[in-house]
Amino acid sequence: MIRLKKNNLFPSGASLARQSLEHRANTDVQKQRSLQRSLQSGHLLVLIMLALSTALGACAGGAGTTLGKRPSGNFELEPLLEKRNNALISLRADGTIIVDVDGRVQKGQFTGTLFKKDSLMLTVSGPFNLVVYKIASTVDFMNFYDILNGTLYQGAPTQKNFQTRLGVPLSHGDIACFLRGEIPGGFVGFKPQAAENDSEQVYLRQRDSLTERVIYSFAQQGFINYKRMLQPSGNTIINVRYSNYAVSNDIYLPHEAVVVFPQINATFTVQARAVEANPKDQKYSFTPPMEVRRKKL
Repeated sequence: MIRLKKNNLFPSGASLARQSLEHRANTDVQKQRSLQRSLQSGHLLVLIMLALSTALGACAGGAGTTLGKRPSGNFELEPLLEKRNNALISLRADGTIIVDVDGRVQKGQFTGTLFKKDSLMLTVSGPFNLVVYKIASTVDFMNFYDILNGTLYQGAPTQKNFQTRLGVPLSHGDIACFLRGEIPGGFVGFKPQAAENDSEQVYLRQRDSLTERVIYSFAQQGFINYKRMLQPSGNTIINVRYSNYAVSNDIYLPHEAVVVFPQINATFTVQARAVEANPKDQKYSFTPPMEVRRKKL
């Protein structure tokens, strides 16, 4: 009789149970070690992320570039305005112009081009896109062409002369500043006031019998309000509100400017559909017809 020896490849039931328990124990130990390694790796990853966040936060804090908030440190607005002024060489805008004088409202479409603050051209159209006015002005001289009346008015682009034709006391310099979203007379002499929130800063300037107050928005990267008041009465002479800012060629430009003259109950509103910074091949003047009637302002 031939006796068969036990084959280790086929262990008994007791052996199988013992090996199963040993396998489970080994597996549990391996899982525990794997979990520890994962936790250690995760902890290390968290530490790395915190370190990176701290470093990036330090960089951002040093640069003071938090979007929509006042930059940290000793902030001065003048360098930002000077940089913007140098970058904004020309602009083109088109949209709606509304003049409301004591309840009498005139509304038209306009196309305007401006080179720095020196040369301005406005074309104003009425119903059916019929051109009614063409205005070309520089710092010293203005051609105001009333096409419907066939008359070319010429003279200095002062507030008085513009009021004679448009009904609102705006000079060439005023209109240029409002289209650019800037402050008439520049920003020199304005003093910062106590901060009321992180997204805006109020500035005051006093000259002779006038007090000027502006609000600069860090979120819009531009002025949102300008007010000129007569002292000592405190009566408002002019109040300007800028809104609907958008970026064109890396420059923030307002798409709406509302200019209010409380003392004469007049409002001048510009609502632009599009504003483009530094367009090419633009015209800033026009040639009036030779036969047109001319009048001095």
